[in-house]
Amino acid sequence: MTKAVMGMLLLTGMAAGPVLAGASDSHSEQQSRSSEQGERLSGSAIRDNILGHRVTGAMADGSQYSEAYRVDGTIEGEDYTGQSTIENDRMCLDYGSGETTCYQVRMTGDNRIEWLSDGEVVGEGTLSAIE
Repeated sequence: MTKAVMGMLLLTGMAAGPVLAGASDSHSEQQSRSSEQGERLSGSAIRDNILGHRVTGAMADGSQYSEAYRVDGTIEGEDYTGQSTIENDRMCLDYGSGETTCYQVRMTGDNRIEWLSDGEVVGEGTLSAIE
């Protein structure tokens, strides 16, 4: 899957419910446990912990991504760019289509995050330094 397509999948705000509903019982149980762990980040904590870092991970549909979130809000993927903002304790992403998708962010461990939409996990990732 191309990085541009992955960016558009992020933009569309994929719903995790149907994807997770078809998952195996053990995966669903693991996802439920994961959903109950971790700390949702405030807007300032998103700014401090996410901006200035790269996040590499997967969305609920299995699509992989690796994006640098610059302090100025610029998003850089392998073959695409976008813009991020922080609104009401959510990180909002715009990949140029004019639509913005916002996610709550939850820290689940050292350098691990989950992307949440309406309280449901729709993706996960690992934070690292921008190279």
